[in-house]
Amino acid sequence: MKEHLAVLTDNRTTVKKAWTDRMQKIASFGTEQCRLRSTVHSAICTIQGTPEKLIVNLACTAKSEEHVTEHMNFVNDTLLPQMEQLLGIQFEVRNLQFAVAGRENLLAQPEHLHGGQRATDWLENPFIAPTLTPAQGLRLETRGAHADLSMA
Repeated sequence: MKEHLAVLTDNRTTVKKAWTDRMQKIASFGTEQCRLRSTVHSAICTIQGTPEKLIVNLACTAKSEEHVTEHMNFVNDTLLPQMEQLLGIQFEVRNLQFAVAGRENLLAQPEHLHGGQRATDWLENPFIAPTLTPAQGLRLETRGAHADLSMA
């Protein structure tokens, strides 16, 4: 005769995993709905929190400045209500960022940085100010006394 081993499962764990999966699917839906628009350069959406305090984070970058307002209206008036309807819960917090895509590689190697320092150093140390060298022939002229720039 075989013995059956009973394994107890925590129902809360199953419910939490189902909730997390649902939030990820709807966040992916939000990302894709933004990216499907021909005037969107890039987009990312995440959802976090609990049903009592649901937070949506959405960043959308337009290809040009004239499309930003259009994207803001789409997200606020159409996309977020659709996502709330799919979840069955309204978002408590909406962290929305809208930007315009810039031009990449404006300078291959910035001239104003010391030779050993590259434009990507800020990724490793984002809170350290770059060391600047004075430009050739640059002179600052002051008339009279120096301006007081203190915060006092």
